Amino acid sequence: MTVHPTREPDRLTNRDYMHRALPFRLYLNELTGDVDVHWHEFFELGFVISGTGEHVLNGRSAPLRPGTLFLLTPADFHALNTPSGPPCVHYNLIFSDEALRDELRALLFVARTDSLVVQFEEEAEIARIRAEFERIEAELRQERRPGASLVVQGTIERILIELIRRIPAAPAARPASESAVDDAVRQAAAYVQIHFREPLTLEATAAQAHLSPNYFSRRFRELTGMTYQRFLQDLRLQFAGSLLKVSRLPVTEICYASGFNTLPHFERAFKAAFGHSPRSYRKTAEYGCDRIQ
Repeated sequence: MTVHPTREPDRLTNRDYMHRALPFRLYLNELTGDVDVHWHEFFELGFVISGTGEHVLNGRSAPLRPGTLFLLTPADFHALNTPSGPPCVHYNLIFSDEALRDELRALLFVARTDSLVVQFEEEAEIARIRAEFERIEAELRQERRPGASLVVQGTIERILIELIRRIPAAPAARPASESAVDDAVRQAAAYVQIHFREPLTLEATAAQAHLSPNYFSRRFRELTGMTYQRFLQDLRLQFAGSLLKVSRLPVTEICYASGFNTLPHFERAFKAAFGHSPRSYRKTAEYGCDRIQ
């Protein structure tokens, strides 16, 4: 099912949803109706414990059922649809970028080729993941208890590692021979995958890796197989293509929401990548023309 909202998707902010003192917050939601397309400034880790529904993530639809575990980044957008009947009940853990260690961020996002969604099938596995969320819930109810935030942090990391290990395209652990420079470049690439809609220059990203722009640019190409600018532009174009399919936002708004500075540049880059103008692509996307050429 494709969602076509008639207004701009909402952006949920840290100020409105995040805990005022901690970098994470947990909700237990009962979905009894549809949730329109939206995105948020924080990460969202969801786990379904009962009921069914449909998850439309970056324009692609997938079922929700007990055992579905998914992670959304600030660069993702999604909608939730629920059929008539019992509500779809799921834990919704939100956390800020500061709650992710650099090593974990790199594992999650470097060389990512698919959405961060897995389906647990065994009842014992589902019960084990549910128990992790229940532990977070218990700790946050008593947040003044010594070490509560550390327990929550460790539990979040365990859940995320469970997610990583079940995604076939997830990167392997860092080779022992990998240099500190390679590690810094990979972590910078992971940062770009999260923040690509922001105005990221080569110089600013190289500074994230504590490297000179020229050296960073060369090592980035050696490690990723493409230039920094191509890597950044591909992320923006894939986001724009998904947003064209899933919303009725004007092309101009999608241009700027995807991180492009001017409409002519966006339209030229989009046509070169997809073989269609953004407006033509919106009309033909249902036939599967959704990959960069």
